[in-house]
Amino acid sequence: MIGAVTGLLYVMSLIVGVWVLVKLVMGSPVLLKYRSNRALFWTIAATEAVVLAQAVIGFVMMFNSDREIHRLTFGSYLVGLLLLLPIGTWWSLGDRSRGGTAVLLVAVVTLAAMVLRLSQIWAGYA
Repeated sequence: MIGAVTGLLYVMSLIVGVWVLVKLVMGSPVLLKYRSNRALFWTIAATEAVVLAQAVIGFVMMFNSDREIHRLTFGSYLVGLLLLLPIGTWWSLGDRSRGGTAVLLVAVVTLAAMVLRLSQIWAGYA
């Protein structure tokens, strides 16, 4: 995979993760009526845009490369990454308790772990 995109996803997931962790510790739900929450939402949307770019790059590289990787697993991770943040964000916006904020934090941490695993699969460690 492209190291710059992977690194950017690590940085963006760290930023969003710390932001959501602070909200979780403070006990405040994610509500779009507040300006800071709208900024968080746009940061999550930007992260999802980078995930989409990674998916497009990943599929193109997968079909144009002669690497020995497990293509089904690699493609499944690319699609799973695309679904992770929208589902976590939707859940956190629907659940106005600390649990909804915790679900978003789990989604962001899972994003970083899946990006790491995607890099391992690309390197041939599937």
